[in-house]
Amino acid sequence: MMKLGQLLSAMVYRNIAVILTAGIINGIFGIYGWWYNDRILLLLNPIYNILLPILLGYTGGRLIGGQRGAVVASIVTYGLTLSSSTPFIIGAMIVGPLTGWVVKQLDQVVKKRMTGIGYELLIGNALAAIISTVLTILCFLYVGQSFSTVVEWLTKLLETIIYSGWLPLTAAIIEPAKILFFNNIINFGVLGPLGIQQTKELGKSIFFLLEANPGPGLGVLLAYWLKMKAEQRKGAKLAVFIHFFGGIHEVCFPYVLMKPVLIIALILGGMVGVFTFQLFDIGLVAIPSPASIFLFVGLAPKEDIIFILLGIFLSAITTFFCSMLLLKRVSGSPALQENREYINFYRTGNDEKQITKDVTEKKEIADTENVSAFTNINEVKHILFVCEAGMGSSAMGASMLKKKLAQANLTTIEVENSSVSEIPEYADLIICHQRFLPVIQKTVPNKACFPLKSFTDMKGYDEIVERIKNSV
Repeated sequence: MMKLGQLLSAMVYRNIAVILTAGIINGIFGIYGWWYNDRILLLLNPIYNILLPILLGYTGGRLIGGQRGAVVASIVTYGLTLSSSTPFIIGAMIVGPLTGWVVKQLDQVVKKRMTGIGYELLIGNALAAIISTVLTILCFLYVGQSFSTVVEWLTKLLETIIYSGWLPLTAAIIEPAKILFFNNIINFGVLGPLGIQQTKELGKSIFFLLEANPGPGLGVLLAYWLKMKAEQRKGAKLAVFIHFFGGIHEVCFPYVLMKPVLIIALILGGMVGVFTFQLFDIGLVAIPSPASIFLFVGLAPKEDIIFILLGIFLSAITTFFCSMLLLKRVSGSPALQENREYINFYRTGNDEKQITKDVTEKKEIADTENVSAFTNINEVKHILFVCEAGMGSSAMGASMLKKKLAQANLTTIEVENSSVSEIPEYADLIICHQRFLPVIQKTVPNKACFPLKSFTDMKGYDEIVERIKNSV
């Protein structure tokens, strides 16, 4: 299920520019916009009905079946879009990967059984054309009609959920899942497609607000900031600005993981936010990515801006006061300590008492692992920051490390960022959050890895730079 969620989320966030473009057009010139213009709105239906589904299908086909799978998937998705006037956003996210899988499987069968030399290109192109012809006709004549019925049923179901009293309870699932770094899967893989489908029908969607609401995380960070000693507040202050204005919510996760009981505060804050959004019948016109307060305001219908800000404020206040009650005096900055016990729990499978038994000993082990990351490589030329989606936290971390390397006159070293599923072969050193270390070690076991306790851990960056100096 996790791989499926990562696939769906990757399909959406790789096409986020198109989604935001449609949202901006809708937000400015739509029925909830600032300057209604029916001529400019003529752009929206082709985007939602044809362009976006084809791009989603293309991306899904490429992720599963490579370039050949992507091209075939785009043709098949095109046939699907012409079968009905219903927008096939979700349908394209199903058809695209399935088509890529079919192309991949048939390619493997043909390669195993092909004995002639020099006919590879001919057979490959002919096979792709045959597959695309058959599947396109099937989608145009039969599959599209079935999907159309499902989409109409799904639209009615979404309306029922939105106007029911149960929607705030989704925070009990969303907030804990976010803290475990499933935020992109939830936002792009589940809520995003539902929101896009609803926006096409209603002009806005509350689904874009459920996971992306920065209020709960802001409340936790503010509580930590007040509970810390004066000299330790710098990290929390930086996290507040990155979280609220930069929209990178991953910087909040280490603070909650240090005190898991704070998940209760997050859930309560999330419930208050969703209840407020639902009460005033508000939504956004596109996915706010990253989930910055600036994008919340920019993608909100003009009548909804004040109520969206109210929902964010109330959820932040609720989480803040609950966190203040649950937190005792913080003796150390989570950005510097960051829950080694929790990470080791996932590595070893031990229970909580065993995990917290000897923190000092585990610290020495972790430091030894970090040192060994540099002993496995002769020279560092390419550093890769990795996060789940390859967008927010890894991009921020790469930018911060570049500045540190420039200050140390190590400007020849290239620093890039990517997702967990797309680690290039040329990377000499991979830097990731400790949560993703087991996944990366399994995906690329021969690569040197350096886990960070937090992407806002300044001492961690200094340590990386110092060890690079010693290794060159």
